[in-house]
Amino acid sequence: MGKIVNVPLPLNLSDKDKQLYEPYLSYELISTKVKKFRNVFVGFSGFCMNNKGLIKECHHDYSFQYDYYLNEAAQYYYAATDHPENLITLDNNNVYLAVHHPWFNYYHWICESIFRLWLVRKQLDSLILLLPEHYKHADFIMGSLEPFNIKHIYYIPNGKSLLVKNLCLPQIKPICDSYNARHLKQVSSFYRNYVWLEKKISVNTIDKLYVSRQLAPRRKVINEDEIVKILEKYGFTIFHPERYTFLEQVAIFSRVKYLVGEHGSGLTNLLFMEKGTFILELHKDKTNELDRPAFLFWYMAEALGINYYHQLCETHGKEDYFDGDYIVDVDLFEKNLIKMLN
Repeated sequence: MGKIVNVPLPLNLSDKDKQLYEPYLSYELISTKVKKFRNVFVGFSGFCMNNKGLIKECHHDYSFQYDYYLNEAAQYYYAATDHPENLITLDNNNVYLAVHHPWFNYYHWICESIFRLWLVRKQLDSLILLLPEHYKHADFIMGSLEPFNIKHIYYIPNGKSLLVKNLCLPQIKPICDSYNARHLKQVSSFYRNYVWLEKKISVNTIDKLYVSRQLAPRRKVINEDEIVKILEKYGFTIFHPERYTFLEQVAIFSRVKYLVGEHGSGLTNLLFMEKGTFILELHKDKTNELDRPAFLFWYMAEALGINYYHQLCETHGKEDYFDGDYIVDVDLFEKNLIKMLN
């Protein structure tokens, strides 16, 4: 049994939207542990197996996705057993560290993998971090690792899997939208101190920022031109994360007071905002298995002491959480913006 975390309602919640939030005003926070294992099969994508099967510390605790986890792990296992050249054996006495998993995107790396790394930050000199080879070409991966000053990284060749004699496996948090507030604040300070005090990154201060998804492949705002006019009227800067390095984004968001954006990876950067700042998150009104807004950033904002506002938007095109676009009610948007600014 974990700790129960209570969360207040969004600050601008209307009566008609209360039923979407009121059943979810608390969540269970389960403590994550660091485990050591011997003779572990580490698939290229991060799932780990031993003689007892899939190791629970390497995957989320979503029962409806468990078959997917098994199939993904089995894919690499049988690729290695059927083709021995796909298996690399690390049978020396070094201790290897695994923190990656198949959901390769900005949110899951920053808010899950980095926090697994945080659990063993004082042991890193004695560990060898395992990473898929293509990770070294992703700025948000390498930029987020830079402050840890990791001395030993083993890059797994594309498509290969490992048999590891000694594995250190910090547990991934069982539920995505749950947060250890103490760790969030520690990691936030860790990165802010690094970009300002050590790297001394020079960026323009943006007090009011809108994260645009126009350069993203999906989940765009169809009528963004209309809301941009409103945003500019109130002094907001239109921001495209793809044009900045990870460490530049940390520096920029650490100075943001008011943040607006659609649900997506760009809002992950609220991790670097100060306590007492503000966020307005735009959600779609159609989802898939959730049948409600995703609570990742509502819960994260609360854990960080950030004031949270929301707005449901009409879904355009594919009517699901992952691929549908947004149509924003511009009149309601301006009202919500004013509420947040006031």
